[in-house]
Amino acid sequence: MKPLNLVFNKSAQRNVRLHRFPPLLQSAHEQELQDATAAWDDYQAKFDKGYEEGLQQGHDTGFSSGEEQGKQAGYNVGFKQGLAEGHAQGRTHLESQLNDMITPLSALKETLEDGHNQHILQQQDLILELVRKVSQQVIRCELTLQPAQILTLVEETLAALPDDAKQVKIHLEPTAVSKLQELAADKIKDWKLVSDDGISAGGCRVVSEHSDADASVETRLNTCMDHVANKLVEMNQNQTVQTEVAQSEEAHVAD
Repeated sequence: MKPLNLVFNKSAQRNVRLHRFPPLLQSAHEQELQDATAAWDDYQAKFDKGYEEGLQQGHDTGFSSGEEQGKQAGYNVGFKQGLAEGHAQGRTHLESQLNDMITPLSALKETLEDGHNQHILQQQDLILELVRKVSQQVIRCELTLQPAQILTLVEETLAALPDDAKQVKIHLEPTAVSKLQELAADKIKDWKLVSDDGISAGGCRVVSEHSDADASVETRLNTCMDHVANKLVEMNQNQTVQTEVAQSEEAHVAD
């Protein structure tokens, strides 16, 4: 078979008119699918946009809120810290001022207490001396009014000794010896009386080989004065203790 020789007329080619076919009709299902896809894409785009906007807005709001809360928290912490430091500094300053005031007051208090104690001691000495003088005057008066009291003193002194009255020497001031001889010559006839200028009126001294009893006025009065002095010291100490306790209680209440 012979091949076909096709001859194309160029002018005919120029006059060829292209035919356009109408688009194929889409089914209802495909149309619904396209509409759903378009709607989803639009929804997704809006969701993404809203998410980004919400994220940014949330970030801005959180940042602003966090900044404000941070400022408030920092203010609160700084306020509390400053308040505590202010109280501490104020207390330290106040304590320093009080110490500056208390130091001279304490020194003055000690000076006054020393002066008070010294004054009390001086008063005690005056009281003791006054009691001594009054006692001596009373003894003289009693001996003048009742001279027989010297007899009682000698008898009490002899009773306190283990020796026999005949074996002792009784030292008396000269006036007392003559008084005893006048008042009780029979009672003292076995006594050995010794006139002694060293014995004051109202006293006696009984001496034996084994004992020496000093019943002089000075010795008895000194014993009495020692007892009175001890009582005065005890009273002063009790008063000092009570004062210290009261001051301690006042200081405790003040704190």
